[in-house]
Amino acid sequence: MSITLYTAPNCIRCKIVKGFLNERNIPYDTIDFKAQSEEFNTFYRTNRPKIYRNPEGVEFPLFYNGEVIRQGSGEVIAYMLCGDELKKAGAVTRSDLLHGWISGLYLSCCPKEQEENFLTLVKQLAAGGLTICMQTDGRNSAFLEKVLALNVVTKLQLNILGDNKVYEQLYGTGIDKEDLAKTIELVKAHAGGEIRYLASPLDIDGAKAWPTRAMALEAGKMVFDACGDHQLAIFVDKVTAEMPQGLQGLKPVEDAIMLKYRSALRENLFKAEITQ
Repeated sequence: MSITLYTAPNCIRCKIVKGFLNERNIPYDTIDFKAQSEEFNTFYRTNRPKIYRNPEGVEFPLFYNGEVIRQGSGEVIAYMLCGDELKKAGAVTRSDLLHGWISGLYLSCCPKEQEENFLTLVKQLAAGGLTICMQTDGRNSAFLEKVLALNVVTKLQLNILGDNKVYEQLYGTGIDKEDLAKTIELVKAHAGGEIRYLASPLDIDGAKAWPTRAMALEAGKMVFDACGDHQLAIFVDKVTAEMPQGLQGLKPVEDAIMLKYRSALRENLFKAEITQ
């Protein structure tokens, strides 16, 4: 099965994927979207619904093997390592960061049997010169320690998505108190660590909706119960249209709701602030 990479000039992500394929002696063809614009435009028009455009345009590289399209260095290398196992689990998605950064790496979602592939991916991205933003949701602190031991993570975000009920809805299982406590300590100790309550679309009463104030209150209580620190620095943030999760048909969160989330969190976490 032949592989074609659609690339852009001076694209660091494209160079990383080429390096990965070359190291493993995997043959591929390259089409530069500027130098070979006619070929690229034909491919783009044919597959436009499957291709993501960030605020600055199409994200490169685009990988095509005659059956599937994968986009961006994270998703492409993950696919070459293990098919769609990391993507299906939610451990690797497209990046919403630009200019030398890469995100879309969710270690808490990584299946146990795919941890080595995830570590290989992270090392490959960092070795190629990308600045790594890693995300966790408080689960699997033991794997977080392994990832941090690579010493390649510049920014580390702990996303608190809700209380135990929310985690059960999203992942089929709740979050262990000791696991969350250990994750909080690791994130606090990291130079680029950040803890945030991330308002995300949820299934509420049979429809997609933003969390209620009561849900934010329960999330804050869960975090306090785990860390026992009323002074824990935590930010209030929200999913946006640019993030891989997307708005899922919802209107963006209004400022008034963000203030309600902050006031709810402050009942247990006195330093909660809205991300600027």
